[in-house]
Formats: sequence, C-alpha cells, structure tokens
Amino acid sequence: MKVYFIGIGGIGMSGTAGLAKHLGFEVAGSDKLPIYPPANEILEREGIPVFQPNEENIKNFEPDVVVVGNAVNRDHPEVKAATDLGKSLYSFPHFLSEYVFSGKKMLTCAGTHGKTTTTALLSFALENLLQDPTYLVGGVLKKTGKNFRLGRGEWAVVEGDEYPSAFFDPSPKFKHYKPLGLILTSLEYDHADVYRDFSSLIGVFKELISEVPQEGIIVINWDYEVLRNLARFAKARVVAYGRADDAEFRLLSADSAFKDGRFETKIVLKHHGKIVEIGMNGNLSFPGEYNALNLISVYALLYHFGFTEEEIIESLEGFKGVKRRQEIIFAKDNVIVVDDFAHHPTAVKETLLALKQAVNPKNTVLIFEPRTNTSRRKVFQKDYEEVLSLADEVFVKKPPFLERVPVEERLDVEKL
Repeated sequence: MKVYFIGIGGIGMSGTAGLAKHLGFEVAGSDKLPIYPPANEILEREGIPVFQPNEENIKNFEPDVVVVGNAVNRDHPEVKAATDLGKSLYSFPHFLSEYVFSGKKMLTCAGTHGKTTTTALLSFALENLLQDPTYLVGGVLKKTGKNFRLGRGEWAVVEGDEYPSAFFDPSPKFKHYKPLGLILTSLEYDHADVYRDFSSLIGVFKELISEVPQEGIIVINWDYEVLRNLARFAKARVVAYGRADDAEFRLLSADSAFKDGRFETKIVLKHHGKIVEIGMNGNLSFPGEYNALNLISVYALLYHFGFTEEEIIESLEGFKGVKRRQEIIFAKDNVIVVDDFAHHPTAVKETLLALKQAVNPKNTVLIFEPRTNTSRRKVFQKDYEEVLSLADEVFVKKPPFLERVPVEERLDVEKL
C-alpha cells in the first residue's frame, strides 16, 4: 500500500510516517521546506522522500491513502488533488487506530501538561519490561533518539492530544485511540483557538473518561479538583496519584540536583502502606516534582496491570528524558543552558521551579517565545506576567504568525 502524508513536518506526522514505513508501506510526503529537527532527522533516517507541496505530487505518487496533518486546510493544493482523484483522506490519529494500533491493548497519556514525558516514560518502561511495545511519542527519547517504535507485543502507547484531528475531523485526536489504560496528568484551560472556554475543554475529557471500558484503568492526578470531579463519570477503575493525602499513590518527596553535567532526581512515594524509593542510584535524569508525578502515574498504571514493584522500578531506572523537555544543551564554566518546550503558564512555572531547585543558580535568564496558538493570545497575559517574574532577567520574542490572531485577542508583548 502507498501512503502519502500532507504536512509531514510535524513530530506526530513524521513519527506516524515512520510507523507506516516499518509496516512495509511505501511512504512519501510533503511540507513547506525546510523541515526542522527533530522531524527532518526522523524522515531522513527512515529514507522517506519529502516534497515541496504541489498537486502533481499526488498524481505522480498515486497513493492509496492520504494522511492529512491538522495544520493543513481544505484549500491545500494536494488536498484538492487527492479529493479530485477520489483518494481516502485520513487524519493521523485515524490512520494510527486503523493501521498501526488495531488489535493492540491501548495505553493513552493525556492532560494539559506532562503528556510527552509521561508517554516516553511508559514506552521506555514497557520496552525494558520486554513487552515489545508499539509507541508514538510527541518528542524524541534521548536514550533511543526516536519518537516511535513498531513492536510485536500486545501493548501500544500513544500521546493523547485534545487538539482537533484534521480540518475534516474536528474530534480530539485522543478520541481515536480507545484506551484500555488512561493516564490523566492534569487539566487546565488551553487551546483557546479551539475551545471557547474551560467548560468546553472539560467536556471532551469527560467523554474520554467515560469511554474507557469497565475492565480498563484510569490513573488520575488527584491534585486537580476538576479531574476528581470528572472521575465519577468513569466506568473503569479509577486510580488516584499525586501529593494529596488520599491519593492511592502518593508523592512524598522529589529531590533533584545538577551533577556532572546532568540532572539527578530521587523520588520517594507511598502506596498500599509501603514506601518506595526510585532513582537512588542517580540513574533518573530529569528534574522536578512535576516529573516525579509523571513517573508515579506510570508506576501506578503498570502496577495495576500486574507488574511487580521490583519490575517497575528496574524498568524506569536509566530514563534520560525527552529532547526539548528540560534538555541541557550547554554546561560549562558555571553556565547552564536548557531548552524546553513549555508554553502554558503552569508548564513554564513548573519548569523554572524545577531547574532552580536542582541548580540553585545565582542568576536565571529566561528567553521566552510565545509561539503556540494559545500563547500568542492575551488569555494568559496576567499569568505570564506573574510566572515570568520568577526569572531574574526575561527576554520575550515577538510571537510569530501574529497576523493569524485577531488584534483584540493578541498577547501584548510590550506590556508583558
């Protein structure tokens, strides 16, 4: 089968294209060139040809299936060409569910913050548990250099995004995955370009929770009242984790330090009357309490699917983190430079606090680019003013593509 990807330059689309290639399909795609890391590296490594968008690409490649990225609109010349030729159009979540994840036991990690790290942790653990999993992560695992894997085992892991699947499929991406196991890391207002208010966003998570089957497991961050309230709509067993006293899996401490050019974190949790320590050998390389909670959610899910405490701890040791998630890109002469994808005010705050706790720096300089559809809007104007003040010096880059945002909705960078 021949599969063509329109808008192949995103991390999800490039990873899906890689999975299609590993399934034995003939794969090609297009996007506005140049494509930037890590997507270009994934595509080059897999030998997937990428073209500048042109309707002739569809005619020449003659695909059986066309996968359309969610940043692509109906006026795209290749979409028109594919439609004229009667080709089947898929969003990448639909393609994954039909061709990659079919017959697998699905595990989905969703929520406003921590999805990528949690998905990477779960994928990493299952691979170390010799489960031969299939996975797709919204970031590249540092240890493997990949964001996807096609395995022969029964488990499949995917990052569940609430953003619309495609212009012809407005349903959230995570609606396609039908998870048996679901991790909900957090829930705050986001995607202001899609969801008019928090209530409408809550609604799609309510639906996701209600669709997990009775024999499934939903692991919920109990520190979020909104998620506690949504738990009552679950048919599946609900497992609580967090800092809360009544959480089944409770974080007691997370101590991070910067040592020999890397972060080390030691985590202590309590569940079912037992104290569990993880990372005591200095082999967990990501900082912060929020990352510790992400790890505990994975621990809880694997525990309730029958893996032992010893197996889980061993499977999580050695996790090096995800590229562009608190990634150290320079460390020399008492200067540390870290790259992070955080854009929501809470994510920016947690990242700054984690780094400051681990490093205890004399001076913190923050360079912030409000690049996402939501961060370019004024909905978080006051939140950003408060959060960015955690740094000693702040540089804010002018948001790109600002012309796509109505004037009255734009973030006021000068005021910020």
